[in-house]
Amino acid sequence: MRDYTFLVALLVLIATLSLPDKDNKPRKNKPYRRILYTEDELSMDDCCKRANSIGIKVVKELPFIGGMVCEMEDGQDAKLLTLDRTLKIEEDIKVYATCSNFTKGAVPSGAIPTDSITLTGAPQIWQRSTGKGVSVAVIDTGIAKHQDLNVLSGISTLGETHTDNYLDDNGHGTHVAGIIAASGKNQGLLGMAPNVDLYAVKALDKYGSGYVSDIIEGIAWAVENDMDIANLSLGTSETSEALRRAVRRAAMSSTILVAASGNSGLTSNPGVLYPAKYPEVLSVGSVNSNGTFSTFTSYGPELDMLAYGENILSTYLGNSYRRESGTSMAAPQVSGALALLLGLRYRSSDAVKALLNSTKRLNLPAEKQGRGLISLIPFVHSY
Repeated sequence: MRDYTFLVALLVLIATLSLPDKDNKPRKNKPYRRILYTEDELSMDDCCKRANSIGIKVVKELPFIGGMVCEMEDGQDAKLLTLDRTLKIEEDIKVYATCSNFTKGAVPSGAIPTDSITLTGAPQIWQRSTGKGVSVAVIDTGIAKHQDLNVLSGISTLGETHTDNYLDDNGHGTHVAGIIAASGKNQGLLGMAPNVDLYAVKALDKYGSGYVSDIIEGIAWAVENDMDIANLSLGTSETSEALRRAVRRAAMSSTILVAASGNSGLTSNPGVLYPAKYPEVLSVGSVNSNGTFSTFTSYGPELDMLAYGENILSTYLGNSYRRESGTSMAAPQVSGALALLLGLRYRSSDAVKALLNSTKRLNLPAEKQGRGLISLIPFVHSY
């Protein structure tokens, strides 16, 4: 009898486990994001038609690289490749802000540059150039309203469509912008080039992350709107041919790309992050105020130069100020320095070469300093 009761209970359990879901529908995996493009940059319409023909959702187009962002389900990528073998499909990988840590900073007393900006020699150039007329796009988490920041305009590349809501809801982009362009209004803080034309490109969300497609659109906006400089204090350890294509196209324009090398120096993979790793991008690592190499800095043969990136005071959310550390803080010093040189009438390519040639060599291997530490002192009386 006991055996019979056990058998009945077992059959009931098996029947219960085999029942379908309440909605009687099979569970579907969440679609994954892919970037689709072709070697010969096939027209967007043709790409869209191929994707739509097998039910693939087109999230947004990427005309700058002749591609698009799609949401695909399992097996759809293989189906798409059977329609056209020239198509290239890659993951729309995540990119992150390259900030290490932060602490609350003291409110400046009087319109003064921070100690790190003074160390670069920028204030000694201001009688001749403050970056006036030079346009700088900060591709980041956006820029918040702040008494020391004058944002002329901008864009958000997040989501399926562009908007003009570039306000910062993270703080990282506002901090980066202040290092470049804080104007010192109302006795506030002064950045490297306090009179530049500042533009905000929000390509990272409130968590400091975004898709590589958002970064591609940010670079595209900077190039198409004739920005002189685009600062990218962000990165990823994963390579992307789509991002590579965008960087190469930007290199054919007059827009200078400056990027943080990354903060992976203490990890098992300390190499320079993308897009800083690409040769067309000026890659920037970090030192402290004493010129000592920051151990968090991602390094390698692709590193171009160093700037100050530890405990840097700059603008922040809520019209406040904050100290942060990371190669994210070093890169905008280089962007600001280039803005000063462009203000001295250097051409884009000449400004990059001149800045690299003016650096101070440190007692470090080349892979940890590139050409050396930022120094604008050689330009005080030259040109």
